[in-house]
Amino acid sequence: MSFEFTPQEQTRVQLAHLGGVQLDPIGHADLAVIAVLSSVYFVNFAAVAFLVWNRNYPPLKSKYPFLMAAIMISMFIYFLGDLVLKAHVHVRGRVLSNCMLFCVWMRVIFGAYMVSVLTTIRSYALFCIFLCNRAFRGKYACCAAAIATVLAIVFVVVTYTMPGAQTVRYVPLIEMCSMSYAYRAVVQGLLWLVWIINAAINFKLRNITSSFNESREMFVACAAVFTLLAFNTVILYTHPLYPTNMALRITETLCSHVIANFLWWFIMFRSMYNCAIRRDAYLAEWKDKL
Repeated sequence: MSFEFTPQEQTRVQLAHLGGVQLDPIGHADLAVIAVLSSVYFVNFAAVAFLVWNRNYPPLKSKYPFLMAAIMISMFIYFLGDLVLKAHVHVRGRVLSNCMLFCVWMRVIFGAYMVSVLTTIRSYALFCIFLCNRAFRGKYACCAAAIATVLAIVFVVVTYTMPGAQTVRYVPLIEMCSMSYAYRAVVQGLLWLVWIINAAINFKLRNITSSFNESREMFVACAAVFTLLAFNTVILYTHPLYPTNMALRITETLCSHVIANFLWWFIMFRSMYNCAIRRDAYLAEWKDKL
């Protein structure tokens, strides 16, 4: 896959111009975004391996390591979907032009939605422990998983019952995937719903006293994600063809993944750093604060 301004890419830009679309070619700036974020996720997966290996270390165990590992995997799937939807790569061929696969299943369902719902389940687990004095297992865990699954099923049913032109379609002229205005509302509505539920749970947790910093972590998470959702929603409707603009597509991708990674590390860094550098001393300090 080339990131040079090849004759084929020049033809794509010219055809888009004839169709009334101002298209910035895929270039080295897109390659730089892919390289930087790929490197970040490589480091992240090394961190996830460390987290899972040390999952029984009490300060890490309190962070729900398998849940946090699943969130990171979903973030990476979201990244792969972004590369196609935002046209950082040439969307050509039978695989990459499958917009339903990359933009619906990868970017939304197993990407953005999964990150959002797993974070919300983590908040609900803290709610069970600190406000209900119950372990997050059995019927409580099953109920949370069932609600998350039902929401996903409803979204899939809506997606496949809507006319194809009203969901996601491939535009051969500019070699891009495009979402209809109606489907953008469905996707954004789903994400806003999940994060509003998350915010409501964390509002209930605002007065808990804990050595684990849960309330502060989730407050920062909600504030950052609501800012990102607002930004994404504005871009989607004010610049419906934003992937054709290099500055906008790069800004949107970097904002999404910088914030997502910041939140994950904001929750995990202190415990992981101390587990690696001063394991016994930090464990003693952690127990003293219980």
